[in-house]
Amino acid sequence: MNPEELYQSIAIIVALVLSGFTTYIFVQPIMRKMRERGIVGRDWNKKEKTEIPELGGIAVLFGFPIGIAIAAGVLKLIWSFDATPILAVIGVLYIGGMIGIIDDISNIAQRVKAIILAFAALPLLLARFGDEIIDLPFGLSIDFSSFFLIYWLIIVPIAITGAANAMNMSAGYNGLETGQITIISFSLLVIAIITKCNLESILIFSALLGAAVGLNHFNGYPAVVFVGDVGTISMGAVIGAGVIIGGIELAGVIAIAPAFYEVFATAYNSFFKKIDRKIACKTPIIDDDGKLHPPKGAERFTLAYWILSKKPMKEQDLVRTLLSIYVICGIAAIIISIL
Repeated sequence: MNPEELYQSIAIIVALVLSGFTTYIFVQPIMRKMRERGIVGRDWNKKEKTEIPELGGIAVLFGFPIGIAIAAGVLKLIWSFDATPILAVIGVLYIGGMIGIIDDISNIAQRVKAIILAFAALPLLLARFGDEIIDLPFGLSIDFSSFFLIYWLIIVPIAITGAANAMNMSAGYNGLETGQITIISFSLLVIAIITKCNLESILIFSALLGAAVGLNHFNGYPAVVFVGDVGTISMGAVIGAGVIIGGIELAGVIAIAPAFYEVFATAYNSFFKKIDRKIACKTPIIDDDGKLHPPKGAERFTLAYWILSKKPMKEQDLVRTLLSIYVICGIAAIIISIL
């Protein structure tokens, strides 16, 4: 390993560890403040309906930027390192986080949220880092160089709002939000390393992985804090940004594929059947054994409800099942990336 590779490896570890540690230490004071202010939500997937502090995802707005900024700073001290993509992804994180906070406190309509989240892509449009080429398996690719406006003004915003909304809509169970982002970011980190993507994307997925793990300590079953839309939307937007910066769009779509079930199901039922998702997707039915059943009429609205309609199970078992699907998709994304 030459000195340059050594310093890059150190920066990757710094991004991972510092992001995770900073997120971890910020969660507890946030939990305390939320409880003091009465900003809590009921855990509807348990018979006890315990009140849990909300907005734990705010910790990511501190952990991720601190971890990745210090890692980038280390690299800039050693040699010339362009931190523009890093600053752009931090901008994406904060715009997504701001929209998430507003959604948490005011409940933005799903269609409106899908549109305004596209503006989270603005920092990427300003940076314009990377090629306008989407790589496909077996050496194939789609070149948008001659149609770069289509790539940056249509594909990139769709990637950001799609990933952010998918992560947000697939949430709702203890440990699922942070668990799925942990698996996705780890899979994309592996892909970025083995395909020798740019260092910027590797740092992005390292920092995101650290933040997700740090938050999962409190959000995993049984959760003592809810992530909130501020967490799911901001981290989902970062996934989209990292995929664009790394030029691994196809891998990103495959890794996040299970979350798109909710997106398509909601779009179909909203536009064609005129059914409001939030009205149809009521809280699950809980039997005496603690097993969850989907509410009548919502069996196909979410991937979780579809699974429960086939086999009712307890919350922790449902989350394990869902995360297993993400693991399979992550492995598939890695395999396709090396073809």
